[in-house]
Amino acid sequence: MSSTAPQIRVTIPPALRPLCGDVPSRRAELCFAAASVRELLGQLARLHPQVHVLLCDERGEPRPHINVFVNADHVRARAGLDTPLTPGDVVTILPAVSGG
Repeated sequence: MSSTAPQIRVTIPPALRPLCGDVPSRRAELCFAAASVRELLGQLARLHPQVHVLLCDERGEPRPHINVFVNADHVRARAGLDTPLTPGDVVTILPAVSGG
């Protein structure tokens, strides 16, 4: 992580919030200093491995049913996990919803 990485807010899905550890981390958003989505997911893996393993596969890629947005844009429409992050960005992690 670079020392100049911006502080980024990450919205965690409600079902995964209890896995974020201590009580202050159970709120809707966590904050990380990260310059890219890949770096942010790496920090999530280090700090909350039980959440990361549900969101990402063994290569660190989001699982097929997990969508990652930076602000209103899906990372697939940008640079994927290498999408750069800037101060004020909000990364939202959403599991796909299906059913009938």
